Amino acid sequence: MKQNILIVEDNLDIRENTTELLELFNYNVFSANDGEKGLNMAVLQTPDLILCDIQMPVMNGYHLLEHIRRVPSLVKCRFLFFTASAEKKEIEMGLLLGADDYIIKPFTENDLLDKVRKYLG
Repeated sequence: MKQNILIVEDNLDIRENTTELLELFNYNVFSANDGEKGLNMAVLQTPDLILCDIQMPVMNGYHLLEHIRRVPSLVKCRFLFFTASAEKKEIEMGLLLGADDYIIKPFTENDLLDKVRKYLG
């Protein structure tokens, strides 16, 4: 059975390239370009894992994560942040809010697949 991944990323190129890569490795991928759409998509699709940018319009990644953690059907959903900033305070903030991990942008194909496999098996 295919595992579902939701990508929430406002950069179209990153969103499309990440989707394409994950689909090549047999994941079922949905995407949204901001946190509000991502929240709606997560509630509808109940993904196994969410890959989320931090800085986005409408609703940022931190707010999205806070909402996700309050939805009973999404409690077990893994949540990884994409971040272009390797600043410790940004990473710590995400982990304190309940993110499972983070991936620093730009990332390689192997970086992404290693993290996804770590959390989805």
